[in-house]
Amino acid sequence: MIKQAWALAYKDFQIESGKKTLFKSLIFLSVILIFLSSFVVIKNPEFKPVVGSLVIWLILVDILFQSINRSLTSEDESDCWEALRLCPISSKAIFLGKFIYNSALVITVEIVTLPLYIIFFNLGKSAFIMLIPILLTSFGFIAIGLLIALLSLRNQGRELLTNVMSLPLFLPALFLGLRTSLELSVGASLYDILDFLLYLFCFDLLAFAIAYFAFDTKMAE
Repeated sequence: MIKQAWALAYKDFQIESGKKTLFKSLIFLSVILIFLSSFVVIKNPEFKPVVGSLVIWLILVDILFQSINRSLTSEDESDCWEALRLCPISSKAIFLGKFIYNSALVITVEIVTLPLYIIFFNLGKSAFIMLIPILLTSFGFIAIGLLIALLSLRNQGRELLTNVMSLPLFLPALFLGLRTSLELSVGASLYDILDFLLYLFCFDLLAFAIAYFAFDTKMAE
């Protein structure tokens, strides 16, 4: 199953590396938001780290929504979804493959844009520590988002429906991650936010377990 999941993730990477449409749009949007947000605090530079930590989460939510929405709808629009279901692979492998692909895409975008956060918002070394809650939050949201995207795949306005249904389930992790980033922006250490990271890790485990088995059940219908 793991080999099948990696094969599916590799297939998505090959498609994206050929088009680069989603990756370019995510990078472009991130750069524009970072650049414009930096002007908000140009007269109050002491607020740059706080605003920077908020912008990180604004961009992250948008990246997650776009990547997850395209993950399944692109298969359906190209008439590959039914073929994928008929392949001799388990639905759990499909879920894992999509999870791996989306996680890698989010990590890549965040790493590429990280130097811009440091330059425009004076985040310093806290920017690197912020990657920890960002990644923990992303993993849980991707798991939830894939399940919701599957449930709304055959509905009209499915992308909007996925966003509306996913956001309430994602809010607990979003608030935890945002609180963690704000603490780091004002000088907190990794030890100070350890409890928040533990909560995020538990959220990831719960979200992944529910999405993993529910995705399999829905695909079997």
